[in-house]
Amino acid sequence: MSDTDETPLPARVVDSAAEAWGEHPRFKGVLLKQLLTGADNGLASVNMVRLEAGKEIPHHTHPVHVETAFLMSGKVYLWLGEREVLFSAGQVVAVPMNTVYGMRNPFDQDAEVFAMFTPPMA
Repeated sequence: MSDTDETPLPARVVDSAAEAWGEHPRFKGVLLKQLLTGADNGLASVNMVRLEAGKEIPHHTHPVHVETAFLMSGKVYLWLGEREVLFSAGQVVAVPMNTVYGMRNPFDQDAEVFAMFTPPMA
């Protein structure tokens, strides 16, 4: 099978580098790439989030979703309930349903997060 074979794949392949950044629908100044939705995977949705230097994702919860977040680049402070921890590139966290959390980036470098939601976001 060659790279030019037009046989349909059994799953959708997404090139994250080719997807455009857009404004996050809830958080002003935060950028989002929606990579996979519930239509692609009935069990999870997958996004990339860019938190630019000086920006934050305010405290919030997801009442019916677990968010698994892998910090791909940069570093941020991660709020988890009453605690704030340094979250650095290469680290991963699973945020349980109904946990108050958020992120702030007081650093000079943008941070990029690979975020998976189970079940998928609507």
